[in-house]
Amino acid sequence: MRLDDQVQTDPVALTTALTDAARAQGATVHEGVRVLGASGSGPVRLRTDAGEVTAGTVVLATGMPILDRGGFFTRMEPRRSYLVSFRGVLPPDGMFLSADQPSRSLRAAERDGEPLLLVGGEGHVTGRGAAESTHLDRLRDWTARHWPGALETHAWSAQDHGTAHGLPFAGPLLPGAEHLLVAGGYSKWGFTNGVAAAMALAGRLTGRQPGWVDLLEPWRGRELAGAGEALRLNATVGVHLVGGWLRPLLGGPDAGAEPRHDVSRVCTHLGGAVRWNDAERSWDCPLHGSRFAEDGSVLDAPATCGLRRV
Repeated sequence: MRLDDQVQTDPVALTTALTDAARAQGATVHEGVRVLGASGSGPVRLRTDAGEVTAGTVVLATGMPILDRGGFFTRMEPRRSYLVSFRGVLPPDGMFLSADQPSRSLRAAERDGEPLLLVGGEGHVTGRGAAESTHLDRLRDWTARHWPGALETHAWSAQDHGTAHGLPFAGPLLPGAEHLLVAGGYSKWGFTNGVAAAMALAGRLTGRQPGWVDLLEPWRGRELAGAGEALRLNATVGVHLVGGWLRPLLGGPDAGAEPRHDVSRVCTHLGGAVRWNDAERSWDCPLHGSRFAEDGSVLDAPATCGLRRV
């Protein structure tokens, strides 16, 4: 299937432009500060690792909400996907996404005037399946077959969340809680779903909501449309919760060779057994996608506390 008039955008350049536009309107932007909790409603008090901030309305646009209120982690599935960039070959003209599995995505980029081929895919639920490094190796092998001579420049991965009903969330964290709004569940289509969520929440705050905004409401009856999928997601979570604890007792293999460490392997969110990610050098939870750095500090929600030192 071919879609004409598509556009490919540099996400870093776009984020920089949006940040500059926000600052031009009087906004302030703070980086490298982690929000640890929220309380109150008039105003909301945000507890951060650099002090307290207050606001009349707070938007949690963290992929997976960092606050467990609303149980969004039971309605979302965290997924990782991978990308490798290559030089020395001519990228195809256009953007391509395979219809079969395992997925392959092709893009083009440019660095210092040199064209780059971007090869992505190999998505899987966070903390589950084969060692993460094997997914990158499969992309490398696939590229070598189709573009002999391609030279790797970088490799990385990303985490995104899908929802049980297939649409993103944009609305109150809890029913009627207009002081705490949430946006997330973009299912790897953040360039469109993220913009739609932003338009929905901006319209909510200004009183100029788009006509389709109800489709993204987190607490509408259409949530029942995804009830079957939500049950499947949580049943699978239960299997991995039990399996994660049984594996060491039964001597089962882990996905990747672990480093020497002095942190607990128990996720601080709901007690799942985290697994070593040998590609990103992180501890990943197979339950709801919490991730921790090698030293145990938090990388990804829903966990907000680091792994316990042992």
